[in-house]
Amino acid sequence: MTTDTFALTLDEVLTTPGDAVDTVAIVCDAQGHQIPAPGTIDLTLEPADFIAQHDNLLTFEKVQAWLAAQGDVNRIEIRVPKFTDGRAFSVASRLREAGYTGELHASGDITQDVFYLLRRVGFSHFHLVLQPGETLDPAVLRPFGAWYQTALD
Repeated sequence: MTTDTFALTLDEVLTTPGDAVDTVAIVCDAQGHQIPAPGTIDLTLEPADFIAQHDNLLTFEKVQAWLAAQGDVNRIEIRVPKFTDGRAFSVASRLREAGYTGELHASGDITQDVFYLLRRVGFSHFHLVLQPGETLDPAVLRPFGAWYQTALD
């Protein structure tokens, strides 16, 4: 098995030849390298629940207060409930703006199409599901040669 995410295909991650597998989940870092043992997630955030709490505060104020109360947290997972829900992007961006420097994992309904955008708002790790025969395309890391808006990268 290769450790280069972009060469990884579903057939290569099968542990027993001939097993029937519909999909496989992998974790990769912001450079696209597969993380074989990503470590234990300290906290998982559901963006809808997080944003709904203390509705009298701005999202940035909620994140600052929440982060200050957490202590030593190294790995936060933010779940993307569905492809069209942008709240995970907002929470991730606000966490980075508030000074969070640990691993920020994106999981849920994410695809290669949003890999680049998730990375730009501060995600460092991605939990992707590959379909049979699907490989990760290197172009997802930098689909554009330049940009006109600043971001965390």
